Amino acid sequence: MKHHLPAPVLIAALIFVGSACGGKEAGPPGPAAAAGTSPPAAAAAGAAENLGKKIGSSYSETLKQIVAVLKDKPAASDARAMLTDMKNWTIDLMVSLGKEREALSVADRAIVDRILGDRISAVPADLFKDYQDGQAYYKDDKELFDLIADFNIITQYANFDLLKRQLPEEAKRLGIQ
Repeated sequence: MKHHLPAPVLIAALIFVGSACGGKEAGPPGPAAAAGTSPPAAAAAGAAENLGKKIGSSYSETLKQIVAVLKDKPAASDARAMLTDMKNWTIDLMVSLGKEREALSVADRAIVDRILGDRISAVPADLFKDYQDGQAYYKDDKELFDLIADFNIITQYANFDLLKRQLPEEAKRLGIQ
């Protein structure tokens, strides 16, 4: 029996991701303006920072969803179906965020990567432990075990250079040249 993630779970994730880096109200000039950085450069850096936060928040939310799916230790076939759907959805999200990243300058991409690295490092240890425990439960099912492991590095889909290096066939499949 094939299970899909409930629409409310996916919608909630989309809302969270969208709001995680939502626009800010115009306010007084920030430190960049005070330091003499031009407003367009400051805006670009802000966009890069927001994109890094959005990718990082998406990663963290995905781990939370995986933990929720695996919490009750569903049958391997059910877990596989739900996580396959989640992986496809998450890849689509990460690729769309990767397109935003690709549109940035090299310097702004570095900001995205730095912020993302900070976000990944800040994933609570108990969340990551729950994720690993959920994966370990399916250690005898290599395909499912590997599927769960794929989520640990899913952010590579938002960094096309990394994706092309590490998963060239996936990059080709997705039309990322």
